[in-house]
Amino acid sequence: MSSNNFISPFSACAVVARFYGFATVKKLMLSNAIQTPTRFELYAHSHFEKLLENKQIKHDIEQYKLLDCTQVLEKGGTINDSDHIKICPHCYQETGIQLYQWQHIEVTSCRVHECSLINVKNLPLYDIQESYDLLSFERYMLCLSETESSEFAEKLLRFSSLLFRPLDFIQAKIKFQKFSVQQIRFLFDDAFKVLSCASVSDIWKHLLLKHRAQFEKCGELVMHHRFDEIANSIYSIQHEYNFLKSTEELEAKTLLLKYHDAHIDKASYVSTHRFDSKFDSQSFSYQVDGAALSEFLGINMKSLSHVAQQNMFDAIYLCKQQDKSFYDMRKVAEALSKSFELVSECDDKFLKVSDVPNGIYDLFDLSRDELVSCVLNSHVDGLYKINTSIERVNHLYVSEKGLKQLLKEKWNAIDEVNKYDAVRMLKINADVLSTLIENEYLKLSTKNSEQIDADSIREFVSNYLILNRKANFEKARTCEKRITGCCNVQPIFQIYMDPNRTDFVLYDKAHLNDCCMQKLQSRFTHFSKSNIDLSKDVIIFRNKRRH
Repeated sequence: MSSNNFISPFSACAVVARFYGFATVKKLMLSNAIQTPTRFELYAHSHFEKLLENKQIKHDIEQYKLLDCTQVLEKGGTINDSDHIKICPHCYQETGIQLYQWQHIEVTSCRVHECSLINVKNLPLYDIQESYDLLSFERYMLCLSETESSEFAEKLLRFSSLLFRPLDFIQAKIKFQKFSVQQIRFLFDDAFKVLSCASVSDIWKHLLLKHRAQFEKCGELVMHHRFDEIANSIYSIQHEYNFLKSTEELEAKTLLLKYHDAHIDKASYVSTHRFDSKFDSQSFSYQVDGAALSEFLGINMKSLSHVAQQNMFDAIYLCKQQDKSFYDMRKVAEALSKSFELVSECDDKFLKVSDVPNGIYDLFDLSRDELVSCVLNSHVDGLYKINTSIERVNHLYVSEKGLKQLLKEKWNAIDEVNKYDAVRMLKINADVLSTLIENEYLKLSTKNSEQIDADSIREFVSNYLILNRKANFEKARTCEKRITGCCNVQPIFQIYMDPNRTDFVLYDKAHLNDCCMQKLQSRFTHFSKSNIDLSKDVIIFRNKRRH
């Protein structure tokens, strides 16, 4: 049988029940020796271990070899269980029993015999000679209560994930269930030694910043990525348990570098697509996922796909779910250095890309992805601001002048527009569109009756002021009252957008005075909002001028 086998508790319980009869088992249940299940076949591992606490049952299992005929199933349990059978050699020789609790990944020793567990390929076994002395973390766990020992082992397992590849941008998600008990033991012991160093947090931070020195211009968000999580984990464990500060700084540093430079076993990693390109242990360190890169650049994750498809950033692995896409941070930094240069200050007005109102994109048939690309490739003047808040958030900015020029280019380039797109651009509905066509405010294309003539849309927007709930961020009826109350200017056209809500109101711009225009809240009003940098240390990069 393969090493990925374990004894099924359901079949084992069935063997015990057939030998003693269900009446005996029910009697044990009534005496609270085990919990009562809805069906006997649904016994859990904990129920089976309760049965073994009965000395007579335990003796008879050993004497009559009741478990010799139990079914051995391939793989079972959960992802928290080891794929390899683990036993205490002394317990097994005494009772012939393999306890399910030994299968937990973090369980590496037997508290009864104070010895390590071992891996075996098949059960039952009759001649076990393999045995190992306890390691430092296992000796420490014997000083804890059984409950504290179990909780400590679980925290040590979680911390081991951080220790594995300690300088990477992405936390290594490891398939610990594939590790042998000896591999887990040595990993835990090294993690224990690292935690036993009083200054490990400072040592780790120094190594991490040294490893990422080339990204210093990318700001603290990039340089310190993941470190808060690491520091909090170290602090939590060190202060909850009474650690002996026995590890010297040099040993802790050596262990961290050992795990960073260790051979990469692809089969042990959950994210297999991170290996889609040629790599070495150092290259692996610089891989970032889409979620982290989105924070580093101050742009929406959805824009990253477009940027990668435009060959601005090379993606190691690209998929629709950007948090599962992978990039090389060195390539990203290289692309930014080609597009942006450090400046001391900027007199022009700039707007966060993320703050551009959605109505702008709709009206001018522009996507956020296009705008991001235009800023990154210097087609539009923009800034890349680093450490722009007390939370160390980076932001991509676009100049208002450059954005308006881009919008003008897009507006003049609009060709015949589908009716659906016209509804989206003007923030109206199909009924209002039909009415505008009937009243000849808009014209159908001579080539296709399902499209609106582009020139008629441009003329309509230029000559008329549209008020509606969607485009003006408040009820159009309120706006209409403001204008009427100001200069007694009446709309030339109005219609209900729906029976219960807001009118669609249309004014001829030739009839409006400047004071009336100031009474309105347009989709461009958002540009007047100021963006304050809260950080005292803002680094500003401006994209390089086009030649």
